[in-house]
Amino acid sequence: MERFQQSKVVNAREFKSSPLNWALFFGSVFFFISIMFASIAIYPGYSLAIGSTPFQAGLQNTAFGITSVILRFFLGPVMDRKGLKPLMLVGVFSFATSPLLLLISPTYPFLLASRMYQALGLAVFLPGMSALTAEMAPPGRIGTFIGATRISLNLALLAGPAGALLLIEASGYYSWFMVSSIASTISFACLFLVRTPPIRTAGGKKNGSFELIAEALKEKQVYPIIISIAIYAFAYSAVISFSTVHIEIAAPGLEAAYFFIILGLAGIASCLATGHLSDLFGRQKTAWPMMALIGLGAIAFAFLPFWPALMVFCAILFGVGIQGTSLVFVAWLIDISKPELRATTISLQENTIDIFFALGALCFGLAAQGPGLASAFLITGLVTLATILPLRRKSAALAGNKS
Repeated sequence: MERFQQSKVVNAREFKSSPLNWALFFGSVFFFISIMFASIAIYPGYSLAIGSTPFQAGLQNTAFGITSVILRFFLGPVMDRKGLKPLMLVGVFSFATSPLLLLISPTYPFLLASRMYQALGLAVFLPGMSALTAEMAPPGRIGTFIGATRISLNLALLAGPAGALLLIEASGYYSWFMVSSIASTISFACLFLVRTPPIRTAGGKKNGSFELIAEALKEKQVYPIIISIAIYAFAYSAVISFSTVHIEIAAPGLEAAYFFIILGLAGIASCLATGHLSDLFGRQKTAWPMMALIGLGAIAFAFLPFWPALMVFCAILFGVGIQGTSLVFVAWLIDISKPELRATTISLQENTIDIFFALGALCFGLAAQGPGLASAFLITGLVTLATILPLRRKSAALAGNKS
């Protein structure tokens, strides 16, 4: 038995992913994420179109997010026990088949059921995507390939919602349901054809989901990283949810659409460079400067009423900082986690993002009715910068103790 386990590890180390294999994987990521983001953008409008209330229109997205968080606590460890690819395929299958529920009955109960069914895909694909990238990447180049995967994700963010809106405007929701099902099927086929390393399962007596989560949390270096990810997710939520409102209030003559275009392009450039830099210079030396860019961007955004041209500068800072921070912290978590606990650890990271993303939207919504968005961005930026030094020291101390 011991000899068999050793041979599996050797085979995993000898695994090499060909350019075609990576192309299939990136294609699967692109099509799945395109439909995921399009669904988030499209379903509130569809919900209103079939006669639901505005509250119900928002509720279906909330149910989608909450269900995915709950499922991820259980399914992340299952992916470590059973392998990444099988559950990712199940998740993509849920996206490919969920539109059929609405073709059968275009009613709100079926919409809610469809979104909760889709949550299975969100729960397993995102952590599986990062963990599988790490499994397939050559030694010493995990950051580079996670950056490449994030490029596919960002291109999907640019293409998915825009393409869905154009299609619905031209042909209606029925056509989009069919296209989303076809695109998800393409994602499924691409992922099915991807060659992956042998499964390294979490063995021993600790096979329950909560036991594997507890095992992952025994690695103390996880904690400062998870706290940093929470801060990043809070700021990211503020930028995505309230930058348009802030620009319209602070600088009415500016076009908020340009902010998001620059944000997206800067994010893609960051994905190209930051992962590679973190492989060369280390996660510690790369993560904290990226996080500092988010804080500086938030502080600068607060002064937009006094200098509207700051919008371009802020979009660049946010785009580089947000994407750079995200991918470096993911790579860092992968570095310090046991290979057989990667999906569990990344699931904790994804749930942290989802929870604090929702909290950020709530807090900034309250700020819009109280002290104002400029003050909220200023406080967010200052808190972000203030936490970097203690978190950096703590992570460095834990790494020193580990060595």
